[in-house]
Amino acid sequence: MWKQIVECFKDSPQRLKIAETLIRHGFHIEGPGIVKCGNIRIPLKSIGDSLSPKVDRRTVRATTEVIWEHPDLYEFFRLLRPAGSSLEKVSKIFGYGVVTIFVESPETPGILSRVTATIAGHGITIRQVVAEDVAIYKEPCLKVITEDPLPGSVIEILTEIDGVSKVIIEK
Repeated sequence: MWKQIVECFKDSPQRLKIAETLIRHGFHIEGPGIVKCGNIRIPLKSIGDSLSPKVDRRTVRATTEVIWEHPDLYEFFRLLRPAGSSLEKVSKIFGYGVVTIFVESPETPGILSRVTATIAGHGITIRQVVAEDVAIYKEPCLKVITEDPLPGSVIEILTEIDGVSKVIIEK
């Protein structure tokens, strides 16, 4: 689908950026100019203002109109929903651990399963896993929020997993 979106907006980098933003936030389109997050309508101006550089609300509306006019794109954006709230920024409040894992090649299969098996194998409960999509993030990563911060021995094992290039612990 991402290739189709890029092709549709190949002549308009601003509109492609808007489409990417809609996907990143899980915003769906109900019609021309109607963007929602769940049941909450998102003002087009707010979407435009969130981009750098800012984009006029009319460009955001025009992007929704183009999507509306392409049945395959509209079906995708009509069904899109947010993945849920991330615990990453509130992890300190709960005493959770956060580890961010970068990989050499995000298409390599099995990295997620090896990471979670390693953590679980050390008796540490995983509260949340967020994997960024390779198609829309320049440097996608895997964020794992754990019940307790990971000890150094587990971090060392994670860095040795084939395909993992970097492991960062949030403090």
